[in-house]
Amino acid sequence: MVPTVTKLPLGALVGALACGGSSFGPPASTPRIDYVDGAIEPLLVRGQMVVIEGFGFGDTQGTGMVGFARVGGGVTVATVTAGGWSDHSVRAVVPGSATGGPLTVTPAIGRGLSATVHVLPRVTFDPATLTWQARTAFPRAPAGVALVAGSEPAGGALRVTLYAAGGAEPLGGSGDSAMVPDSAVFVARAAPSGPIGQWSRPRDLPTRRAFATAVLANRYNSRFDGRALYVIGGIDSSGRARATVYQALLAVDTALAAFTPIEPLPTPVAGAVAVVRRGRIYVMGGADSLGHPQLHVYVGRIGVDGHIDGWYTQPALPGPRAYGGGAVFDSRVAVFGGIADSAPTGGGLDVAPARLATSDTARVSLASGFFTAPWAAAGPLLPEGRSQFATLPLGDVTLVVGGVYGGAPGNSAETMAAVAAGDSLGAFTGPVGANTIAGQGGGILVGPAGASWLDADGSHHGIIVGGIDLVTRLRRDGVWGF
Repeated sequence: MVPTVTKLPLGALVGALACGGSSFGPPASTPRIDYVDGAIEPLLVRGQMVVIEGFGFGDTQGTGMVGFARVGGGVTVATVTAGGWSDHSVRAVVPGSATGGPLTVTPAIGRGLSATVHVLPRVTFDPATLTWQARTAFPRAPAGVALVAGSEPAGGALRVTLYAAGGAEPLGGSGDSAMVPDSAVFVARAAPSGPIGQWSRPRDLPTRRAFATAVLANRYNSRFDGRALYVIGGIDSSGRARATVYQALLAVDTALAAFTPIEPLPTPVAGAVAVVRRGRIYVMGGADSLGHPQLHVYVGRIGVDGHIDGWYTQPALPGPRAYGGGAVFDSRVAVFGGIADSAPTGGGLDVAPARLATSDTARVSLASGFFTAPWAAAGPLLPEGRSQFATLPLGDVTLVVGGVYGGAPGNSAETMAAVAAGDSLGAFTGPVGANTIAGQGGGILVGPAGASWLDADGSHHGIIVGGIDLVTRLRRDGVWGF
């Protein structure tokens, strides 16, 4: 398959995608549910907004309804949002009494349509209770690993698998020296309470990459009825960013087939803000092949064949940004922190160039996932400029861990937390947590990787992998979790 890049005017693109439709599946005249929250069989959380895509729902709701299986038996009716009913999509809120099973859309005229969903309890993460614990050490000691957690229902539990690809190790062991990318890919299972099993090395990337991003697709988070790991962008052995996207299919969640190149990004990028939501991949900012932070924003949807069905150019960021963080909500996206000026590979270890405390935000369509308006500056979310940190989304709370900031040498704010209110992310405050990684000998980490996931009971877990100790300038192989 020849990789392609699709670029459409924003208004035409959003209009086309919001109407639904696909070149796959039954003809458009057949009433049906195609996808729920961008997936075939999604993992949902009580109280979250959900978008149901398909055909034949009717142009208006009338007496139509959306029902979920109820805890204890029966059906619980979901609230449809104002203006949220059309013939091709319905937007509703998952009821607090919902459980896994059939989701049913019953139009005012016609038969009920159903799909299978998995519903988890809504548990609020309390940053004050955060307690870092040492996990199974990583086989390497790199910075800039591409790390992702994949979840699948397994009976009454969730099976969580961690994938760590590439990374960079300083030449000669010092964080001030040149960075040498790695090609190794490691896999580990996460137990329900958060511990990590032994890391195995089933497959390597075909080439070295560091400061890339990783995404996992399956039927529970995308339109792909299979399993695939993607490694996007990153720097190569020459220290230059690349536009490559590598995909490895998974027969089971710990066995990777060979990585193959698929649809590349329109431009090279490393250290980008990358977020996955509703089967779409958002790639924002990042440094180009010369180390210059960029304005580019791309959205790609994971297709039914496992490929990316086009990288769509979206409104550019107001200013260049690399090695920062970001979050995607129902109808808004935000980016924060990072670097605006050229810096060494991986962002460097010095406070110069200045780190960003500012944030930018833009509106996106819940149905299509594409931007509906340009970006706008949203003021500082971080108390001081910060970059090269790990970002851990935990429901209504987002953590940033480690990185370069003014107080980093004294570890004054190792972990900070921000609370989301609706579609907006609040300011980061802290430090938070009952202990610190540095206080347990883990080092003051710059460039660590982070991943988070949910258990079947709705509890939140996360890990931090690798990084360079800001004080000793040495790489670390620690894995820390909660």
